[in-house]
Amino acid sequence: MLNKTLAGVKCRWHHTKVDCLDLERTKQLTANAFEAVFAQSIRPINLQPPVTVIAKIARFEWELPRIEQETRAYHLLEGSGLAPRFLAHLHENGRIVGFLLEKLEGRPASLQGLSVCETALGKLHQLGLAHGDVNRYNFLVTEEGVKLLDFERLRENASPESMSKELEDLRAELVDESGRGGGFIFQGDIN
Repeated sequence: MLNKTLAGVKCRWHHTKVDCLDLERTKQLTANAFEAVFAQSIRPINLQPPVTVIAKIARFEWELPRIEQETRAYHLLEGSGLAPRFLAHLHENGRIVGFLLEKLEGRPASLQGLSVCETALGKLHQLGLAHGDVNRYNFLVTEEGVKLLDFERLRENASPESMSKELEDLRAELVDESGRGGGFIFQGDIN
């Protein structure tokens, strides 16, 4: 038997950690993201009744760099109002393998929301950050405004050219109907 230490996320900045086994998956969103609730036996007092959260987890070691990058991004964006609230690191036997986010109600952006999406992206750029993937599904239009999602490709100290290119590409991304970036699209029951 090998005594190899398994890799985990190194960017540990949030005070809350949740064991990934304490979650009950309710809906698969992408290969490594899903909606979940806390298992009834361990549900924290402050989350009564059950609150749905978004969990994102590295299933394999090669997915850890993306989770690491996104964890760092949420740290950089903490308190900015540009992204969903980061609720906790997810761990497996103490090893950080993902994170929990608040679940927000909203819809993917469309061309009608171009100006509010440009504003949100501009605020991100003012922080010196480029998103890296401005597909329409990474802009969630909520009652509180636009929230940005999926920061796996976030770039710090981004060049003015890369930020300008993101803004230029935004219109085409908001009219794209290919489904790219939309996660799983179920065509009905598989039974």
